[in-house]
This record gives sequence, C-alpha cells and structure tokens, in this order.
Amino acid sequence: MLSQRLLRNVPLRQISGIRQFSHSAVSYGLFKDYLATIRPTIKEITPQQLDKKLTQTPGQGPPANLHLLDVRETYEWNEEHIPYAVYTGRGALERDIEGIVSDPNDEVVLYCAGGNRSILAAEALQKMGYKNVFSLDGGIGRWKKEGYPLNQNYNTYSEMVKY
Repeated sequence: MLSQRLLRNVPLRQISGIRQFSHSAVSYGLFKDYLATIRPTIKEITPQQLDKKLTQTPGQGPPANLHLLDVRETYEWNEEHIPYAVYTGRGALERDIEGIVSDPNDEVVLYCAGGNRSILAAEALQKMGYKNVFSLDGGIGRWKKEGYPLNQNYNTYSEMVKY
C-alpha cells in the first residue's frame, strides 16, 4: 500500500493521531498526576498500624469486620502475601467485592507491590459506596522492608481455587 510505504520513513511521533504503544513512559506523567490528584482522597495506613490491627487479639487474627485484600497480579500473590490477606486481582475487584465484603461499613485495607494500584482500587471502592477503605502505604514492599511477616504460597492461586 502506498500510504504504508510513504509512512515507513516518517518517525511515528511526527504522525498526528498515531500513538507509540511501545513507549508508554510518555504517559507516565499523566499517571503520576492522576495519582497525585486522588491520593489526598484516600486514607493510607502504615505497615505498623496494619500489623497492630491484624494482631490486636493474639492467636485469633484480625476482627471480622477487617478485610485485607491483595490486589496484585496472580503471579505476585503466588510468591507471597501478607498474613490474613485474601486475593482479588485489581481487574476483578469491582465485580467481586460484594462477595468478599458485604458490609460497606467494614474496614477494607488494600495492598499491592508499592502502593499505587491499591490507591486506584481504594478510589473505586469509595465510589461504589465503601466507607472505611485504606491503602497500605508503600504496599507489600514497605511491609517486607520493615520486617513484618509474610506467608509463602506453596500452591499457585489457580491450584487453590476450585472452578
């Protein structure tokens, strides 16, 4: 095709309306700006505060109205997770949340690797009507760095779930 031959020598960034998907760093500024806009509307919890909530009754786990949700990718969950966490990937959160947390007044703590995906997930849950939503500041990365315990997964998520 003539148009493809003519455009072959023109750098994509010079062609109006064509976006280079292999160079997603260009939109990174937009993502950072978006996070900066919504971060003040999300309550964040530190690893120390979360650990205190999880262990307030030794040997019994967290209170029934506290839900810790891991919103990372399945392969990340397959490696390790915070004790008492329930896996729900970020992509299915809005669809599945009512089956996990039926009371919108319960406490919901979300975490990911570094705290960005959990901010986005918290915003979505707040928009859905959940009242006590928190994002773990720094994610599981900060949790690990500060020396809090982790559970190792010996089976993948797919092996644990009955379809």
